[in-house]
Amino acid sequence: MPGTRSNLLSGLGKVAYEFESGDRIEFSHESIKDAAPRPFRANMLNTDGAKPWEPVIRDYRLDRNNTVFTYTDETLEGWWDPKLVLAYGTTDVATTVYPKPGTGPVSYEIEELTSTFNGKFENRFHTGIGTVTAGVDFYSDRAELDDLYEPGTEKAQNVGAYVQARLEPFDRTRLSFGGRADQQWFTGTGGQEFDNAGLSGNISGEYDIIESFLTAKAGYSHVWSGIPLAENFIMNPAWTYDPKPEPTTSNNYNVGLAATYNGFTLEGSIFRTDMENARYARYANAYTAHEVESEGYSIAAGYEWTDGFVRVKYVDIDTLIDGQPADSDTGTYLTTPVGKIITLTAAHTFADYGLTVGGDIEFAPKYDKLPKAPAGEPDYKPYEAYKVVNAYVEYKPESHKNLTLRADVKNIFNEVYSDHATYGQEFGVVDPLHQPGRSFIVSLRATF
Repeated sequence: MPGTRSNLLSGLGKVAYEFESGDRIEFSHESIKDAAPRPFRANMLNTDGAKPWEPVIRDYRLDRNNTVFTYTDETLEGWWDPKLVLAYGTTDVATTVYPKPGTGPVSYEIEELTSTFNGKFENRFHTGIGTVTAGVDFYSDRAELDDLYEPGTEKAQNVGAYVQARLEPFDRTRLSFGGRADQQWFTGTGGQEFDNAGLSGNISGEYDIIESFLTAKAGYSHVWSGIPLAENFIMNPAWTYDPKPEPTTSNNYNVGLAATYNGFTLEGSIFRTDMENARYARYANAYTAHEVESEGYSIAAGYEWTDGFVRVKYVDIDTLIDGQPADSDTGTYLTTPVGKIITLTAAHTFADYGLTVGGDIEFAPKYDKLPKAPAGEPDYKPYEAYKVVNAYVEYKPESHKNLTLRADVKNIFNEVYSDHATYGQEFGVVDPLHQPGRSFIVSLRATF
């Protein structure tokens, strides 16, 4: 696949100090850099709708940095168990734009910078039946496009307060519930300002119907998330934000049962998410609201023995946008068609030799729950079925328990496929990206 070679350099460093008083501070910094030829559109190889004078592959530069400060008190005396986190992160992406011949320079660089400063202060209150965490948090996010002709910037600031309880009030019962309040200030590319506030809440629990054998689980949450920032590269200084953007909200539900017996496990769950006012931005329009529904169920079974396990899981998920089956274009910022996925994993450790052998298989049947194509266009193509087999061997020498030598073979049978989360498979005018073919990976890990 042209434009997919590796050229990534990443690093993570952390330093921490704990005082005699129990106060502990940590600093960490992560840096990721990538500079290489990439497809013009990162989610596809090419499309018939591309501008003919533009190269399909062009240089991209990515520079991402994250710095985090954390304070905790390790003494855990009484009800005082504080945590303070402050973080600052930036993502800088640059590439080359090729205007239509005769309309400007042959090419020029375009750059986007996304930055976030965020933090929280919370305290965990320990009680005889569990913990209660209360705190405040904030973020200040900025998405900026540095373009020769149409620069643009969106900003969002938010402050919130929250409380969350995790309790075991009765035998065989575990509960988690809480809520939060948020105030957001959103600024559009033309300086338009929108202030919104909202409430979120959640409750979930587990109850052992038959102790050590059968457990029931259920949960519900309402999430208020404000107005999300748009993708930098499509921002337009001429946006009018009409109709007025509304905060995105969602309601989420799940119910399930899990049984265990002599190493055997069997569990199943059903789940659903309903989103309202989900923002769908395009260059021509700052804001279009959609309703998104995602629902499905999963069934899993497994068996564990002293030195190994085998597990199988089946998931079936349907996604709708405004009541119609989702496609990967309308769902670019909202949801991805998934369908059915079957996974099988297994591993066994030969303890006397420090050797573990394992593998997994993923199978996705053909997916054809797609909307009708617009009038005059070809019918959408179903997503093709695929199966991928991976295996690994891992060795931990008895004399050096901190070392792990691992060899992986990914996609053993060299399957040519795009997983069902890949953009554009249903459109005849798009050449979708394929997943990697057969790959060999050898790694050595040392912990200290």
